Amino acid sequence: MDSKRLIMVGLPMIAVTYGFARFSYGLVLPYIRESLDINQSIAGAISSLSYLAYCIAIILAMLYMQKVGSRMLILIAGVTAAAGMGIISMANGAIALGIGIFIAGLSTGLSSPPYADVIKKWVALDKRSPTNTWVNAGTSLGTALTGVMVIFMGSNWRLTFLLFTIIAIIILILNYKVIPQTKVTNKIHQTRAFHVTKKELMNAYPLIISSLLLGISSAAYWTFSRDLVFQMENIPEVLTQGFWIIIGLAGVLGGFAGYFSSHIGLLPSYRLCVIFLGASSVLLGLFTNVLPVVISAISFGSSYIFMTGVLIIWGINIFKTNASFGLGFPFLLLALGQVFGSLVGGVVAEFLGYEAMFILFAMMSFMALLFKPKK
Repeated sequence: MDSKRLIMVGLPMIAVTYGFARFSYGLVLPYIRESLDINQSIAGAISSLSYLAYCIAIILAMLYMQKVGSRMLILIAGVTAAAGMGIISMANGAIALGIGIFIAGLSTGLSSPPYADVIKKWVALDKRSPTNTWVNAGTSLGTALTGVMVIFMGSNWRLTFLLFTIIAIIILILNYKVIPQTKVTNKIHQTRAFHVTKKELMNAYPLIISSLLLGISSAAYWTFSRDLVFQMENIPEVLTQGFWIIIGLAGVLGGFAGYFSSHIGLLPSYRLCVIFLGASSVLLGLFTNVLPVVISAISFGSSYIFMTGVLIIWGINIFKTNASFGLGFPFLLLALGQVFGSLVGGVVAEFLGYEAMFILFAMMSFMALLFKPKK
């Protein structure tokens, strides 16, 4: 299968499941909080439901992918994204909103491992790493498009999620037509979704700690960054509206993770993305001026997507016997960290303020420098 054709349907599906169904919540949070009258702690708890759903879904994906097929999981991801966002658009309270966020969050865990499996089966070996990272960069596209749509929709977050639902259905149909179908008959492989060697698990210790720390530190930014910018008196409205677009467009640079890791090495690539990820939170916590906020958005957008690409490559390099596990495992740990980060971030923000919370979570990111991939 032509890798470009797969990217053409995989990238927009990741844009829907990650950019729309998962991370758009942080963009419209100021309007949702005002409309549904929810505080920061509740907002953080609702956000954590998305990451929790991701954890559940990615485990199910790795368990049943070989049984039901990668194509079927990708289609189910599209269905849950559309259904969840449809519920969000009609939510009249925190409970309904949480249900929609949870269902939409399932789509992210169901979409990532299947694409890695499809790429492994249908894409030439020398094109797999860049194809994986470019499909993953769909998060940036979805984030940027979310920002654009909010500019035109203003505070009408219900209509925004309704349009997201329609787009999700269209992308679902495209994937249905393009992703090849394979019949799995090998029962041995059906029971080996989590099969890895003891040596691989030992080598994964730094990856485990790093993914958890980076998950904690990034959750606060995705959930509360725009709410903080929204409250800054020195920030013009054009930047408040365009903040998410900057993050998304900067994230496109993260698609070069595969290129950089193969040319300058995985370790330097990892260090760069961790430093810039932490710096983005420091800037937002210390400054309220235009330039630091813009630099923060660029730094976070590019480093987050770059970081996820590096974690994919790191995981696949460790778990050579199971590529789909190698992709899913660091993402699962990242999401577990984000569950904790969203919950604690909301509580810290309510008692100490957003600024203190971002400084604290930046320290979490810098701690990840102590754990690194082998050269």
